[in-house]
Amino acid sequence: MANEPDQSEEEPKAKKEDRLTRLVRWASASRLRKALVGSGALCLLAGTFTAWSYLAHLAVSDENPATLARAMEAMDNENFEEARSIVEQMQVNPHQDFNLGASLFVLGAVKAAEAELEWSADRSRAMHLVAARYLQKARSLGVPPVRQIQLDFSLGQSLIRGNQPQGGIDVLQELLSETQDELISAGISLTQIHGLLSEAYLGIPEPNLDLALKYSNLQLEDNTLSKKLRTNTLLAQVEIQRRLGNIEEARETLAIVSRDQSPQAIVMSISGRLELSAAVRLPKGEERSALFEKALSDLQEAQRLDPLNGELTRQAMFWIGRCKQLVGDIPAAINQYNRISKQFGDTPESIAATLIRSDLDRELGDFEKAIAGYRSVLESVGEPLTYVNPLLPMSKLRKRMLSAQAYFVDRNQFEHAMTMVDQLPLLLEQVDVIKMRGKTHEQWGKFELERAARLSVLHGKEATKRGRYHLRAAGRDFETLSELRFATREFPEDLWRAADNYYRGQSYTHAASVLEKYLHHEARARKAPALLRLGQSLVATNQPEKAIAAFEECIEMHPDAGAVYQARLDCVRAYRQLGNNKKAEEVLLTNLRLEQLQPSSSEWRDSLFALGELLHDLGRFDESIKKLDEAVLRYPNNPQSTLARYTIARSYHNAAEAPAERIRVAKTENERQKNRKFRDQNLELALKNYLIVQRTISSEIGHGSDGELRRTLLRNCYMMQGSVLFELKRYEEARKAYSNVSTLYQNEPFVLESFVHIANCWSRLSQPVKARGAIEQAKLMLGTLPPETDFKVATNFDRQQWDLLLDEMSKW
Repeated sequence: MANEPDQSEEEPKAKKEDRLTRLVRWASASRLRKALVGSGALCLLAGTFTAWSYLAHLAVSDENPATLARAMEAMDNENFEEARSIVEQMQVNPHQDFNLGASLFVLGAVKAAEAELEWSADRSRAMHLVAARYLQKARSLGVPPVRQIQLDFSLGQSLIRGNQPQGGIDVLQELLSETQDELISAGISLTQIHGLLSEAYLGIPEPNLDLALKYSNLQLEDNTLSKKLRTNTLLAQVEIQRRLGNIEEARETLAIVSRDQSPQAIVMSISGRLELSAAVRLPKGEERSALFEKALSDLQEAQRLDPLNGELTRQAMFWIGRCKQLVGDIPAAINQYNRISKQFGDTPESIAATLIRSDLDRELGDFEKAIAGYRSVLESVGEPLTYVNPLLPMSKLRKRMLSAQAYFVDRNQFEHAMTMVDQLPLLLEQVDVIKMRGKTHEQWGKFELERAARLSVLHGKEATKRGRYHLRAAGRDFETLSELRFATREFPEDLWRAADNYYRGQSYTHAASVLEKYLHHEARARKAPALLRLGQSLVATNQPEKAIAAFEECIEMHPDAGAVYQARLDCVRAYRQLGNNKKAEEVLLTNLRLEQLQPSSSEWRDSLFALGELLHDLGRFDESIKKLDEAVLRYPNNPQSTLARYTIARSYHNAAEAPAERIRVAKTENERQKNRKFRDQNLELALKNYLIVQRTISSEIGHGSDGELRRTLLRNCYMMQGSVLFELKRYEEARKAYSNVSTLYQNEPFVLESFVHIANCWSRLSQPVKARGAIEQAKLMLGTLPPETDFKVATNFDRQQWDLLLDEMSKW
C-alpha cells in the first residue's frame, strides 16, 4: 500500500487533464471554436505581458525618475535621444518641478544640435527652423537663469541658419553685452558669436558687407581657431572683399589661404571670380580682355581639379558662363547655362543659371522660352522660408522677377506679363500680387482701347471689347485690394481706382456701388469728381432721379470745383431721360453764360454742341441751326463738328416740311410760290450740308476715323441726299444717290430701301420696266442675306414683311 500513489494528489491533476481534454475536443469541433480559443489565449498572453511591463516601468521610474535635471544632463553630454525621451516622459507624467519653458529649451537645443550634424543643407535649415520655434517659445516662458545665455545662443544660431538672419542678429547682439566669463561659463565663446554674426550680415536681404567683414576679422583674432575653421573664415572673407570691390585685399587674403596648402581647386575657383570682378570694373581694352582670359583659365582649371565633380564644378561652370556672357559671347553663355540647368537640378548654380538664361531669351525676343524658364526658377525655389542661394538671394530674385514682369508690360506683352503675375504669389504678399494684377489689367485695357481707335470697325470692336474686359478685371482687383487694405491709408485710393476702371470698362452698376462706398469713407479728397462720376454711372444705368441728386450735390456743395461744369453737362442727359427738356435747356444755358467758363474750355464747347442737338430734337430748327453753326465755326476740327454738320442738314431738311405742308393747303398760287421758295431753300441747304458731311467722312476713311458712327452718318448722307433730290423733283440725281448706297452696302439690310427708292425714281422718270428691275434686284438681294440677319436694326420691316412688300411692288 505504501507504493501506491496518493489518490488525493492525482484527483485534481486528473480533473485538470480531463478539463483540458474536453476543451481541446470542444475547440476541434469547428473553425469558429478554434478561433475563439486562440483569441482567448492571445488575450491572456498580452494581458500578462502588459502587467509585467507596467510593473517593470514602475520599478524603473522609481529608481530613475524623469526630471529636468536628468534631461539637461543628457543634453550636455550630447545624449540627444535620451534628453528628448526624458522630456517626453515628463510631459506624460509631469512632476512638481516640471517647467514647460525649460522643457521646450531642451527640445529646441537638441534639435539645433542635431541640425548642425545634418549633412543635407536643406534638411539642416528645416531642422533649425523647428528648433527656433521651440527656443522662441521657451524664451517667452522663461528658463532657469543659468541656462539663459545658452538658450539665446542656440536661438540666434537657429534663426541665422534657419534663414531668418535678422532675428538672429537681434538675439546675438544682445548676447554680446554679456561678460566673457558669463559666456565661457555657459560654454560659449565670442568667436562663435562673431562667426554667426558675420554669416548673418551676409544673409540679410540687403547684405551689410562692412559689418560682415568686421565680425569676420574679430573671428580671425582668436588664436585658438582650428586650421579648418580659419581657412573657411578666410575664404568667406575673400568673397566679402570681392563684393566690396576690394580686389587687391581679396587677392592678398587668397594668397594667405594658398600658403596654408588649401585645396588648389578652391583657390583657382576663387581666383577666377576675383579676376572676373576686376575685369568688369575696367573699360573695354586689352587689360580688361586679359583679365577675362585669366578668369576663364582659372575657372576651367578649378573645374578640372575638382575630383568629385560637385559643388566646385558647379560654381566654376556658372562663373565660366558669366565670363562668356560678359565678353559678349551670348550663344556660348546660353549653352553653358543650359548645361548647368540640365546637369545640376535644383542647386543654387542651376537656379541662377536658369534665371540668367531666361533673361537672355527674353532680350532675344523668345518670350515663350523665357516664361518657361521663369516658371522653372520659381518651381525650384520651393518654400521661401527655407530658400538660401548666395548667387541669387531672395531679395535679388524678387527684383529680377518684378523687372521681367515690368519688361513685358512696357512692351505691351500683356499675356506674358499676366503669366508672370500668376507665378509671383510665391515671392510676394497677397496684397502686392493683387495690386500688380490690377495694374497690369489696367494698362492692358488702356492699350486695347487706344488700339481700337486706330483699327477698322470690325477689328476695332473686338479690341474695344477686350479693353473693357480688362478694365473691368482691374476694377475687381482694386476692389479686392481695398477690402484687404481697409484699415490703411491706401483704402480710399484703391476704391477710387476700382471705380475708375469699372466706369471705363462700362460696368456702371459696379462703378456706382464702389463710388457710394468711396463717398461714405472719404471726407475730402476727390469729393466733387466722385459725385460727378457717380451721377454719370447712374445715368448710364437709367437711374435719372438718383443721378440728378448726385449732380446737384456736386454743383451745390462744391461750387468752386472744376467738376461742376461737367456735372451740369451730364445732368442734361438725366433731365432728358425724364423728359424734362426745359430744365435741360436751363442747365446748358447756365454753363454757357457763366463768366468762369470760357469758350476755350471743353465744357463750354460741349454745352454749345449739346444745346444745338437739344433744340433740334425739340423741333426748334432755326435755333438749332444757329447754335450748331456757331459750334462748327468755333471748333471746325473737333470730332463733334461732323455730327453737328449732319444735324444742321437734318434741321434744314425738317424745316422744309412746314412750307411743304403749307403748299399742300394753300388756296392761292402766290401763297404756294412763296412757300415753295422757302421749302426749296431749306432743301438746297440740307443737300449742301449732307454733301459736306459725306465728303468729310469719305476723305477720312482709312485714316483711323472710320468708326461705326461715321459709317452710319455716311450711309445716311447718301440716303438723305436721295431723299432731298427726290423732293426737289431731281429724280435722276436722286436715283444716282440711292445707287451709291446699293453699290457700297450690298450685304446690309438697309440696301433694300435704296432699291425701293430707285424703283420710285424710275417710276417718276416714266421707266416702269427699270422700276420693276430694281424691285427684282431687291428680291435677289433679300434671298442672299443670311437667315440670322436682323432687319429691324436698320429697317422698319422684318424679313417676311420685306418679302410681302417686294412681291406687291413687283406687280405694279
